[in-house]
Amino acid sequence: MSSATILFLVAQLAATAPAPSDTILPGTARGTPSAAVSTKARQAVFDASRFDSLTANALRLLFEDAAELGLPVRPLINRALEGAARRSPGDRILRVVREHALALQEAKRALGDRATEDELEAGAIAVRAGLDWRAVESVRASRPTGSVVVPLVVLTDLVRRGVPAGNARDAVATLVRSPRADDVLLGLQATVAKNAQRGPGMALDALNRYVRSMGATPAATTPTSPDRKPVRPPDP
Repeated sequence: MSSATILFLVAQLAATAPAPSDTILPGTARGTPSAAVSTKARQAVFDASRFDSLTANALRLLFEDAAELGLPVRPLINRALEGAARRSPGDRILRVVREHALALQEAKRALGDRATEDELEAGAIAVRAGLDWRAVESVRASRPTGSVVVPLVVLTDLVRRGVPAGNARDAVATLVRSPRADDVLLGLQATVAKNAQRGPGMALDALNRYVRSMGATPAATTPTSPDRKPVRPPDP
């Protein structure tokens, strides 16, 4: 799978990330704030002119904290710029960036220091979707070598569409060992997305059928729900 496809998948999830709660990034030693973040951010540039002075200064400090923790800063800058483009108030932009920084920390804890920026971003989005770091860690354990971006993207999307986290995690952990696993996982994602429009129970049924069709036995972490009421699917 090409790097462009992987970036597109991560961007799709990022665009539908849920609204954050009020949280703060643990304090660390700060260097002198600057508009251009260090090489740890892969030369990402923060345009302070897009924000009022108080918000811009607070964002600079958050970026410095993240860099000190060894987190990728580019995703945080992107969150801030997206908020500015939507004309969100400064306090909301700060909440989004803080929440994402904490999620990146959780992803790094689960995926390890060697995780790529794209993997950490996919892991952070998974955490913000309600998955804990252990679920993210299980994906890495299932694929100790190679990128885990696609498995994390699919896992997150399954949970957002109403599949219980345990069932989604077990299905991804099973299929990630298949030949051409990324294509198989994307097939699972498409199948569940189609059926989720008919209700969360149908989404889970579709997941179980798909896993069985791949020659595996789905784990019965959560019993199939009898709910068949239509529900609004997640935004694309």
